[in-house]
Order: sequence, then structure tokens, then C-alpha cells
Amino acid sequence: MIICGYQGIGKSTLANAGNGYIDLESGNFFVDGNRHEDWYIPYCKIAMHLSEQGYRVFLSSHSVVREYLAKEVGVDKRIVFPSLELKDAWISKLKARWENSNKDKDYRAYMNAVEKYDENIRDLMNQNGFLLLPINDVDYDLDEVI
Repeated sequence: MIICGYQGIGKSTLANAGNGYIDLESGNFFVDGNRHEDWYIPYCKIAMHLSEQGYRVFLSSHSVVREYLAKEVGVDKRIVFPSLELKDAWISKLKARWENSNKDKDYRAYMNAVEKYDENIRDLMNQNGFLLLPINDVDYDLDEVI
């Protein structure tokens, strides 16, 4: 199974539990601060290979990743994302994560949500080729959602 997940849903946390989930971090596809324009192709191919081996693989929800995977048949694909109604709570959650970690990637995730939350979520809600799994409450168990 491949799960594209919006920022902050708990991909890394669930994958760190040693339970068959893998968080394939898209940030690892930068080399010397740059990412090749076709970075998503090997990213998705690695995910599909791991999925074929029985892992549940978390991927980013970048549009190029989703569009590439949407064309793949025979792959169990899901997207997990918070609902539009959780906007304020989700942005607060991402801000707290950044303040706690001081990581640049967490700051970028927070700022992306501040600037584009509604656009991002609507985009995910309208994605074809995936089972859509919205999160409707901030108190959730990601494994149960999936």
C-alpha cells in the first residue's frame, strides 16, 4: 500500500513504531540543495517496489507524486489529509511542531499551510486514482484512519 500524506498527519511517528510502515522522506531527493526535475519518478518507483514487498509506504502529497501514481494500476493508493474545517487547528499543530524541532523542513511545512492550506486540501480532495481518507478530528489514530 502507498499512502500519500499531508504534512503533519503523523507519517514519521507511525513509521518509527516498527510496524511495517515506511516513511519515504521526499527531502532525501535533494542533492547539494537541488532536486532534479524528475525526482518524483525514482521516489515513486522505490515506493512501489517497497509496497510490492509488503510494506505500507508513506509518501509526500506533492502533486507530481500523486499524478504519477494515479496512472499506476494494481497499486493500493490512499491519500490522508485533514479536513478544511481543521485549518486553524492544523496550522497551530504545524507551528508547534516547528517551534519544538527548529527544523527547516518543519518551518516550510508550517508556512506552506499558512499560505495554501485551503488550496492544498481542495487539491487532495479532488485527486483521482486514490482512496481518499480525510481526518475530521484532531484526536485520531492514523493507523485506524488508514
